[in-house]
Amino acid sequence: MRMIVAALCVALASPAFAGEIFGTIKEGGKTVGEGVKVEVTCGAKTYTGATNKFGSYRLVAEETGKCTLAVVVGAEKPSLEIHSFEDSARYNLVLEKQDGKLTVRSE
Repeated sequence: MRMIVAALCVALASPAFAGEIFGTIKEGGKTVGEGVKVEVTCGAKTYTGATNKFGSYRLVAEETGKCTLAVVVGAEKPSLEIHSFEDSARYNLVLEKQDGKLTVRSE
C-alpha cells in the first residue's frame, strides 16, 4: 500500500516550470503609467497583464524558451522576441514612433 501511495505522489508531483517576466515600459523618457496591456505568447499560450501606476508589468509564463512580448496601445501592437526562463527575466521596454508606426525595443 505504501508503494502505491508513494508512486501516486511521484506521478502527481509533476515539475512546475514557471518563469516570471517583468520590467517597465517607457515612452518619451517617462513611464507609460497604468493600464497598458502586455501580452506574452509562448507557443500556443498567451499570458496577459497590464502596467501598474509606475509603468511596471509582471507576468508568469508556464513555458520556457522563445516567446513574443507585445505591448498593446490602442490599435497598435508592437512586439519583440524574448526568452522565458525557469527563473525571472527582466525586460525594460521603450516605445518609439518610427515612420509613423509604434515600435518597441528592449532597453
